[in-house]
Amino acid sequence: MPGKDYSYDIPDHPIEYIKVDPRAIKFDPRAQRNLNKARAEAIAEKLVPTALGTPIISQREDGLYAVDGMHRVYACQLILTGKVSAPEEVRKAVQTITCEVHSGLSMANEASLFIIKNKESSKVGPNDEFRIGVLAGHPLFQDTNTVLEKHQLKVGSSTANGVRGIKGILSIVMEHGPDILDLSLTIAEDAWGRTPDTWHAVTIGGIATVMSKHSDVLNPQELAQKLKRQGDPTAFKAKIQTIATNNNTRADGTRGRLKAAHLAVAAAWNANRRVNRIPVPNIFE
Repeated sequence: MPGKDYSYDIPDHPIEYIKVDPRAIKFDPRAQRNLNKARAEAIAEKLVPTALGTPIISQREDGLYAVDGMHRVYACQLILTGKVSAPEEVRKAVQTITCEVHSGLSMANEASLFIIKNKESSKVGPNDEFRIGVLAGHPLFQDTNTVLEKHQLKVGSSTANGVRGIKGILSIVMEHGPDILDLSLTIAEDAWGRTPDTWHAVTIGGIATVMSKHSDVLNPQELAQKLKRQGDPTAFKAKIQTIATNNNTRADGTRGRLKAAHLAVAAAWNANRRVNRIPVPNIFE
């Protein structure tokens, strides 16, 4: 189990609720999602001032920057600059808007604040959360990024050098630690080379679970050879799916697929082996 604290933390700092001219607010996509102008325009065209909510702003030395509510703020800017037509009562209502203004935050603090504010509502995509978490200096994302960079892997890419299931990869680090992720990626590459399915998060999760539970028994190089004999990584991923759904007779979920991956990797290790066998889990208990 990892010994690090992977919770979020922001230092105590001043917070005010004040009226702000939306046109004075700037945007810095490094600490949050990218601005989608089409989305902001759609918001502006149907804006209801009483439902605007309270955008979260950071007071930096060079001005005010949106931390959360960027699209609502930009929608107000579009209305006030005449780029989107709106009724006069709406224009008057958004001349100033109430904002939650935070002072004394670093950019990393801003990124952490953005994740905290959005995490429970699931408004942030996993790739954006990862990018922002790395910028925030959060240990979970930094530790994960260090391992991915070591293996020359990029988050969100569908190429042979890309990891798409970043939530699953982060879960491996949270549960088993970055060293196990590093070892699991090495085993997968030794088994199958560099293909998009080599880095399938569920497959890597199965390898990580087995290595974490049975590191005193397993030899990583031998496990890689055992996995290679199971077929290519696409076939192995399909095998995990078949196990998880019990030959398509039941629904599966992420947890079920991870248990199935654990079983598939353990079974691969045990194949034609009389000694140093490891337990195979009953995933339908």
